[in-house]
Amino acid sequence: MLPLIYVVLAAAVALTEHRYVTLTSTRIRHASRLMSPSEPDRTAGTLAICLFFASIGCASLALQPPPAILVSMNWHLGPHAVAPILWSALISVCVAGFGANAHAAVDATY
Repeated sequence: MLPLIYVVLAAAVALTEHRYVTLTSTRIRHASRLMSPSEPDRTAGTLAICLFFASIGCASLALQPPPAILVSMNWHLGPHAVAPILWSALISVCVAGFGANAHAAVDATY
């Protein structure tokens, strides 16, 4: 249940409108126009699709069990089974990061 909560919260953070998203959107729009003056929305749209798929991939990884190497390091992390919690928390940060950048890239196309 906790990994699902992490992913839902990361998606909510990614969809939040913030000044950093606006700043990133402005920079993506500027770079997109520099790369392709004839089709400025194409580059930003391609970036948005790539970041969206990366975010979806990270969300699916966050809902999976942790890798064996992280489980075997359990003696370094303490007596409790923290590997599943640590894995889903770290990958949820990736979901939020990729999702926020995808949000900015979509905003850059408008």
